Amino acid sequence: MMTPRAFSRFRWCVLALLAALSIWNFWSMITFTCAMFNSPIEDMSHGWVVPFFSIYLIWRQREELKAAARGPSIAGCLAVAGMLVLAWFGGRGGQSRLEQVAMIGLVWAFPYALWGRGVARLMVFPAAFLLFTVPVSSFIDFFTIHLRIFSSSIATGLLNGLGLDVHRSGTALFSRTAGAEFSVDVADPCSGIRSLFAMMALAAGYGYLTQKTIVRKWLLFISSIPIAMVGNMFRIMSICLVASAFGQDVATGFYHDYSGYVIFLVGIGLVLAFSKYLDRSGEKFERLFHLDKWCVQCSDGAGQTAGEAAPGTPAAVAQVCAVAVVTVLVFVANSRMPDAVFDSDDFVCRDLPDRVGEFVGVKPYFCHNDQCLATVTPGEVPPSCRKEDGTLLCPACKTPLATVSLGEYTDLPKDTVIVKRNYRSPDGLQYSVSVVIGGRQRNSIHRAELCLPAQGYAMLGAEKMPLHILPGGDAIRVRRVRAQRAGSVVLSLIYWFESRDRSCCSHSVRILTDVWDRSIHNRINRWVMIAVNVSDDLVSEEAMERFEGFMSELYRQVIQKEQGAE
Repeated sequence: MMTPRAFSRFRWCVLALLAALSIWNFWSMITFTCAMFNSPIEDMSHGWVVPFFSIYLIWRQREELKAAARGPSIAGCLAVAGMLVLAWFGGRGGQSRLEQVAMIGLVWAFPYALWGRGVARLMVFPAAFLLFTVPVSSFIDFFTIHLRIFSSSIATGLLNGLGLDVHRSGTALFSRTAGAEFSVDVADPCSGIRSLFAMMALAAGYGYLTQKTIVRKWLLFISSIPIAMVGNMFRIMSICLVASAFGQDVATGFYHDYSGYVIFLVGIGLVLAFSKYLDRSGEKFERLFHLDKWCVQCSDGAGQTAGEAAPGTPAAVAQVCAVAVVTVLVFVANSRMPDAVFDSDDFVCRDLPDRVGEFVGVKPYFCHNDQCLATVTPGEVPPSCRKEDGTLLCPACKTPLATVSLGEYTDLPKDTVIVKRNYRSPDGLQYSVSVVIGGRQRNSIHRAELCLPAQGYAMLGAEKMPLHILPGGDAIRVRRVRAQRAGSVVLSLIYWFESRDRSCCSHSVRILTDVWDRSIHNRINRWVMIAVNVSDDLVSEEAMERFEGFMSELYRQVIQKEQGAE
């Protein structure tokens, strides 16, 4: 049996070892997260402050932590095991966000396992606050599209109430009033999701330090959500007002870049004002809704020590050693596992057919001159723009044409294969088909919703729907996105993902499938995204039946595998 002092030193040495091992195991994830802080896609500049604030909170309550320390906890050991499982799936599955959540969980679980429940209770908030470093803006576009539509809808109503004749098309706001013309699209960076997370982090930290009860802390935290959303709506309104008064260039240039800081400062002021209100009236609010007793119950029982071994006993030493050994084994095994096997793409054709039923297909070509960016077909290229080696030149600017757009060529990994054809029927109906065969990097394939705003489309909505294209009339689930350019007809974008033995239309399901197969089967799936732009909005049964007939024949010619994948 160890003396209390020796056992204390033993636990601190084990914690130092676990911390060093964690930094070594999660180093690639840490560098990825730091890169995301500065990425224009995520724009998480607040993330640099979050870890230092968590460290400050731990230092601030160091005496309470010392007083709450008890023996090792079996429940804490189980929590460590759960986080290690998550770390394994995140590391082997190539998902940095899962790794990050696992590391944050271990920040809480290691002290829980070594010092017991009292320490774990005090570590909950400092560890949970680190979740504000997880980059999620590019991962939850399924939510941001609805947030963008909601913000633009409210802003349109308020602007019309102020006397401006503003119309909305999806996420785009435009005015055709003489002398006050503008066209503004509420893109992902303007959805408010980034300011929302920054405001939530601020309110959570400030509420934890200033509010006395759990109810008031949560009220202040929740208040940051409507404050950030309202602030973003007013920012959109102000951009439109500036555009109508001083021109769109001023509104979307200097004012757009700096108005966010002003709105955010106003939001901070509202959070502080609500905090002052809770200081004055929080107790009355808790009594009114009978929450005061609940607050007492939350604090009572926090010092329970069931399942904790007495410090220094053989059982306590064994638990501490078990945590260290299991952690070492998982991290070392993660680093020693062979590289995952990359699946082949022999289940999909690398070209599209020239004809599908009554539809005749032609390959589109794209100009890479960023001042032109024309899209043409071979029939539109005159003889003077055809070189002897077969190279086609853009009729407008004489730049060599490519089979993929400039954005696809620039942003996607070079081992990504993209084939396209525009299919037209004798009556003029057109289906534009793209097949993207992913490479080794995950960003070879992404949700089509991320591309549409960059192509000038306003998002009108998205939904899942069945598409009856399999033999026997069976259906697969696809995702349908409705979008519109200003002044143009509404189009439907239909897309889904195919692998050797699966099909799905959910980006999240695809990612989780990859995590499982890479972690358990040591296999990297080769995914294919099939996307079709339909000039018809597919609102009638006849239009949908015709589209399904086209896709059924195209699917049989493009996907060469056993049917019936789910």
